[in-house]
Amino acid sequence: MNRGGRLPAAVLVACAALAAGCGVVVAAGAMHDQANFCDGTYALCIKAPCAAIPTLDRLGNYVSDHALCVCDVVKGWSMGPGACADRAPVQHNGRTYLISTYSNLDNASHQILSCARADTVWAQCYGAPCVVDEADPGKAACTCPTEQGPMGTLGGDCRQDACNGIWSAATPANIAFANQRFFQYMQQNHPDVPVNPPAASCAAGPPR
Repeated sequence: MNRGGRLPAAVLVACAALAAGCGVVVAAGAMHDQANFCDGTYALCIKAPCAAIPTLDRLGNYVSDHALCVCDVVKGWSMGPGACADRAPVQHNGRTYLISTYSNLDNASHQILSCARADTVWAQCYGAPCVVDEADPGKAACTCPTEQGPMGTLGGDCRQDACNGIWSAATPANIAFANQRFFQYMQQNHPDVPVNPPAASCAAGPPR
């Protein structure tokens, strides 16, 4: 996959508005080192559907190395990169910008869909910049770099054919880490806050 594209102008504005900047987006293998817990407003993307963002590189070639994902705006505890002050929502030109982080809020109603193919395209939204939808403040549009390879997501309703679409997801190792880490941390440090147990996996089926 050609990864030489650039972020669209709207996303660059979002990045400039965020105190933590675009560099907060975490590489697919680095979640263990960027797992700070904060209580505040965040974008929850682990089941978000996404659409590829086409751009042109400097040679005029079409590339699509980012996706636009529709995530939920949530208030409460979440795990993510950066200091809590840097993850607070930012007001800029009448819009509200925030960061995509992780919680297991959706674990009660969704299971982990595993997509094992090496050519699976998915969106890495952990730490991505987002802007709240003015028409629906419960939703945010997040711009996430795309990855290719096996992944797990709470999206897709456990349908293996959903692996053909783009979902906000994580590597199998990272989704297992986040699933366990969030539950254990909240139980140990904030036992008075209700927390869902780790999500179950979807029933195994043939990859497509």
